[in-house]
This record gives sequence, C-alpha cells and structure tokens, in this order.
Amino acid sequence: MYLTGAKQHSLDAKGRLMLPADFRREFDTRVCLIPLKDAVYGFTPEAHKTYVESQFPNGFDSTNRRDVALRRGLNGHTVTVEIDSAGRVALSKVPEQERERLGLTGEVMIVGNDDHFEVWNVDAWKDSQASFADDLDALMFQDN
Repeated sequence: MYLTGAKQHSLDAKGRLMLPADFRREFDTRVCLIPLKDAVYGFTPEAHKTYVESQFPNGFDSTNRRDVALRRGLNGHTVTVEIDSAGRVALSKVPEQERERLGLTGEVMIVGNDDHFEVWNVDAWKDSQASFADDLDALMFQDN
C-alpha cells in the first residue's frame, strides 16, 4: 500500500467521507480510524496493527506502565468501521469531541501518507503547508 496526494472532500449530512477511488482500491472492507494530534488517521487493520507495534521498537513489555498505557490508548481510541458499498467511511463513529477538537465538519482534506490516510480540517491543513516548499527545500538542499 502506498497512499499519496491531498484532496478536498465534503462530509455528508451523516458525517460520512467518500474515499477517493485511488485510496479505496487500497482498502478491503474496513478501516481503522484513530484521532491523533492534528488529524484522524485511517489504516487498514493490518497497517494499524503494524503502526501500534512500531511504537514499541524494543517490543511490548506488559510490565512497563508506559507501554501498557500507550497500547491501551492507541487501541482504545481506534474505531474500526466498514467501508460501505458507495466507498464511504463513517467518520461520525469517531467520538464527537475528537471531531470537534480537530474541526472535522463540512469540508475536509484527505491526505495520503504512505501506509495510511489522514483527514484534516481544511484550514489546519493549509496552515501546516504554508511554508512547506521552503521547509522542503531547506531539508533537501541544505549544506551538510
């Protein structure tokens, strides 16, 4: 799976998001949605499991309070939803307070980010990208 690109979409009246066709082809019937710092991330179930496991580079330690709390938090805040026959994902299944915190109403940006997509508030996405070209140039062409 390799998701790329950014597309503006509207949530319908029931809070459903139509996945872009190229994203839809990468998913089977379910998507794991997890609200994080700036966006809701959408993973296949397999990619979600890999993402959670990647948070424990030395392996999960069930006696480590941080490991237990982090795994519980990541899995506990994830909502697995069906992709309906029209290719829509029920973003409304993400807790309302999380959607409000992220400003996910009306128009949203859906952004491919390798093994997952991200659903952003349009203005927050634009703000995050305002200096992207300059930042990318600095990262790519800096003198070492």
